[in-house]
Amino acid sequence: MPVGLGSVALVALILLANYIERLKNARYSRLFTQLLLFINVLIMVLGIALMLLPADSVFDLATSNGKPLSLNWQTAGLSVLLMGVWGFLVSLLPIRRFLAQVLPLNAESSGHTLGLVFAGYLLGNTFFSLTQGGLEGLAKTAVSASIYNILVTQILFASMSLLGVGLYIRRSPSETQKRLGLVRPTRYQLLMGTCWIIVLVILQFIVGLMWALLDSSQAELLKGISSELLGDMDTIAEWALLAVATGTGEEILFRGALQPSFGILFTSLLFAAAHIQYGITPATFVVFVIGLILGMIRRQYNTTTSIYVHSGYNFILGMFSLLTLQLEQMIG
Repeated sequence: MPVGLGSVALVALILLANYIERLKNARYSRLFTQLLLFINVLIMVLGIALMLLPADSVFDLATSNGKPLSLNWQTAGLSVLLMGVWGFLVSLLPIRRFLAQVLPLNAESSGHTLGLVFAGYLLGNTFFSLTQGGLEGLAKTAVSASIYNILVTQILFASMSLLGVGLYIRRSPSETQKRLGLVRPTRYQLLMGTCWIIVLVILQFIVGLMWALLDSSQAELLKGISSELLGDMDTIAEWALLAVATGTGEEILFRGALQPSFGILFTSLLFAAAHIQYGITPATFVVFVIGLILGMIRRQYNTTTSIYVHSGYNFILGMFSLLTLQLEQMIG
């Protein structure tokens, strides 16, 4: 499905789920559930079709930077099949009632149901990415990200969050702001946020140092991937914009919109899955822990403070990266 058409379908489902919640009509809720079941049956059929391709059906595709991407259609099919199975299961009310025993979600909510379906799609996409060659595969396919692409992605995150909690459909702007935890932080909260920024930077440094000592080749490979992904960011202004954009967009989505419905643990898992460019490495563990800490900050204070911490952490790491690059150029 083309990206544009997929985005339209995504928005349509989010709007439909919110309208159904506003109407509080049991019949419409059942019809929405049936729609999700039908969609996920189609996804399962697509996954099975991909898996039934001949074993040697591996095509060399070209990425935008001209590097070859070897795509395993059997693995792709399995990933799509798992997405469909997950989406089908969580669309069933008994399954959601079971999940509601461990997650703070509303099993009767169309919006929460759709959120669970999309969460499974994210995890399925992560599974697919991890089965395409690990860090070595990522190193071959990494494409430099532009500021424009990053901004568009973060605007999409924020927009989906606003729509997802029902802005102008079942919540007013002030109610939406409160639901997302977007309030003005106090001086004390900013002070505590600054302390957490320092803690997270130290954590990143310690884990990075330990990994470099234990597996220097993999650590160097990840460094190369990160350099490829963010190689165009070579000024303080660009890193500041990148830090604020990613901190704002990701926090509004994960801590603002998702965490109140899914809880800290599951949301942190989704947060780590969204940063799959790191593969399954110590960096993944760091991202998961950062997600937990940001989740606690959101719960204890507000989303605005978690935005401040996330953005500050990103900016400081960016400054270290920029300084390292400049030193290497001077020495070289």
